[in-house]
Amino acid sequence: MWFWEHYEQAALEIIDFLGQAGVALRDKVVADIGTGDGIMALGVAHHAKPARLVGFDINRTDVEHLVRRAREEGVTQILPPQLSFVESAPERLPAADEEFDIVFTWSAFEHVKNPLAVLSETRRILKPDGVLFLQLWPFYFSERGSHLWDWFPGPFHHLSDSGEGIADAMRHSSFADEERTEYMIREFGTLNRLTLDDLQDALIAAKFDVVRLELLTNLVAIPKQLARSVRLTNLGIAGVKLTAVPRL
Repeated sequence: MWFWEHYEQAALEIIDFLGQAGVALRDKVVADIGTGDGIMALGVAHHAKPARLVGFDINRTDVEHLVRRAREEGVTQILPPQLSFVESAPERLPAADEEFDIVFTWSAFEHVKNPLAVLSETRRILKPDGVLFLQLWPFYFSERGSHLWDWFPGPFHHLSDSGEGIADAMRHSSFADEERTEYMIREFGTLNRLTLDDLQDALIAAKFDVVRLELLTNLVAIPKQLARSVRLTNLGIAGVKLTAVPRL
């Protein structure tokens, strides 16, 4: 499930969203910021045929594991020659100025400690006529913003429970083994509080102009205690997909 959600579903959403605006990845130099396990980058490389695709992440991408999973799923026996992975610093991308035609990032910016710094780096490595595709889901203040729905199926639990209480409940749950539980507790602790307005401000400050925007939202039941303390836009907007271009 995880493999195909990223190799096919997410990769095709990126390709289609850009394609609807007349932006093709074929034969382009492309970067994936926050590539993680690399499955989505592999999908984009196979489906879109870029000339080169570099996946950046602050954690080393386990290429051997990626190839093994791809073999198990019957996708490929080897990594495509145009695809590579590079470990980056939290606020610095090891790439040349204006190196890339297209940059995409998927479900990564809710984990970024300094969004403006990363967007400024993205602006630096993009060509003047380049395009940024950014998907962020979920925003922290949305109903699934904790990323812990496997442990807490109810909405907005993280806005009313303390961090200590959440961690304690997870450690006493039998849902997952200790390693995964502790990993997700750490991930929850590093989530930023970025809102859509904050993201817009960061994009503007990094000298990007948003040219296409899709809000990801659905009907939500809002607890009384949150209706007066958190903006409805933050509670109701679960995520966003957008394209932006460098401001010259």
